Amino acid sequence: AYGIAGSAMSNAERFQYRFAWPSGDWGSLPIEGGVEVAYKSELEAAEDPAAHLEAIRERLNRVRSPFRTAEKFGVEDIIDPRDTRPLLCEFADLAWRVLK
Repeated sequence: AYGIAGSAMSNAERFQYRFAWPSGDWGSLPIEGGVEVAYKSELEAAEDPAAHLEAIRERLNRVRSPFRTAEKFGVEDIIDPRDTRPLLCEFADLAWRVLK
């Protein structure tokens, strides 16, 4: 999920039930493909655009963390993928009670 897509999946005024896997890939901008757009003018002005692009990617990858992003996106917990099924069942039970 990138940009507001992660936030748009739920109503911030209501109870949040969001979990993520450690391999989750989300944030304000995808590094793959998005860097070229976000830094277009800077890359065009660089003496060696390819080297400059690589330096930007390295810098961004150093701060890329599922833990930092989960905190910013209001994710309740980062879970082991093997724990997903029980949480989905719990969510279904909670949703059923609300819709009942």
